[in-house]
Amino acid sequence: MRNDNNRWRLLRALLLGICVTLTAQAQLKLGHRSDPPVDEWSPETLLRDLSVPSSTSVQYDFIMTGRVRLLLFWAGADDVGGGYIRRGTRAHSPETRLIQVLFGSDPSKAPRHLNYWGAATEAIDSRSSILFGFMKSTKAGSAAEAEARIRKQNDQQQYAFEGIVSEVDTQRAVSRVVPLLSTVDFNLHQLEQAEHMIVEHLNKDESVRQLSRVDRKCESSRGFLQATDELIAHALRGGEVPKSLCYVYNARNYTATLEDRGEMTSKTIRVRRKDGTKIEKTYPDVFRAQFSTLNHQSGERTTFELWLGTTGELRGVPVQIVHQPNWWLQVILNLDSTHL
Repeated sequence: MRNDNNRWRLLRALLLGICVTLTAQAQLKLGHRSDPPVDEWSPETLLRDLSVPSSTSVQYDFIMTGRVRLLLFWAGADDVGGGYIRRGTRAHSPETRLIQVLFGSDPSKAPRHLNYWGAATEAIDSRSSILFGFMKSTKAGSAAEAEARIRKQNDQQQYAFEGIVSEVDTQRAVSRVVPLLSTVDFNLHQLEQAEHMIVEHLNKDESVRQLSRVDRKCESSRGFLQATDELIAHALRGGEVPKSLCYVYNARNYTATLEDRGEMTSKTIRVRRKDGTKIEKTYPDVFRAQFSTLNHQSGERTTFELWLGTTGELRGVPVQIVHQPNWWLQVILNLDSTHL
C-alpha cells in the first residue's frame, strides 16, 4: 500500500540519525528461535518491555531548519523545531541496546504552523529488534494543501496520528500499525501524553501483519536501523559504493543503499535561533553520504543525505541531516549539542 511508505518515510528518514550512533558497535549475531503462530505474538508484552526504565549513555540534540517551496523559490526559517537522538541500555538487561528518537516541527515556530513530528524507540538484543513508533501526520501534495488540512483538522478537532509496533528476528517479521484520530493536537513537547494514547490504541487493535518465510526476500533478521548502521560503517571504512543491504520493516521487504560518498572536507553550519542568538560551528573532518531505501512491494524509493563526522566523539555522528519528503518541503536537522 502506498500509505505504508508515505506516512512513515519522514520518520524513517529522521531515524537515519539514530543509526550513526551505532557505528562503533559490533555486528549482531542473532540466535534462532522457534516460529510460533502469529496469534501468539503479543504487542502488549513488547510495549511493556519497552516501557521499563533505561539508562542513557549519550544524547545528541538537533535544531531544525524548515524550507517550503513557494512556486519557483524556497522560503525557509531556522529554529522551527528539533529533537534528539538517545542511545542507552535497559536498566535490568544492559545487553539490550535502546535507541530513542524524537524529531519534528514546532507549530508555534514552523512555517504555516506545520505540526509534523515523530518519535520511536527501538530495542536491539542478540535475538531480535523491536520497534515502537508513531507520527503526527499532515499528508498533503503542496504547502497550501497542508495549510488547508491543518485548518480543517482544527475546525473538526480531529488530528491524525499513526502508531506501529513490530518485531523482527531470524524466524519471522510481525507488526501492527494503527491509524487513529485524536481530539488533542499533540506536539513534540507532549511526548508522554501522545505515547500513552498510541499505546492504548495499539493494545486494543487486533490486526497483525506478518511476512511469511516464503515471501521474505531477506534472510537476515536486520531491521532498518541495523541495515543503515552497517552502511554507515562501510562508508567510514572507505568501502566501495554503491552498496546495498536488505532489511525488513513493518513486515515488508526493503533494500537500503549507500548511493554515494563525498570527499573529506570541512563544513560550517549557521543557524539563527528565534531569540536572535546564532549558532555557528565548523566541522573539519566530515563527508556527505547519500542513501536510499526501496520498498519492494510499492516500488517507492526514498532518498536521504547525512553529513557524517569521522573523528573522536563525532565519528559516525550526523552533524547535519537533510531530507526532502516531497517536492514542497525540506527538513534540515543541525547538530546543536551532545550530552554524555
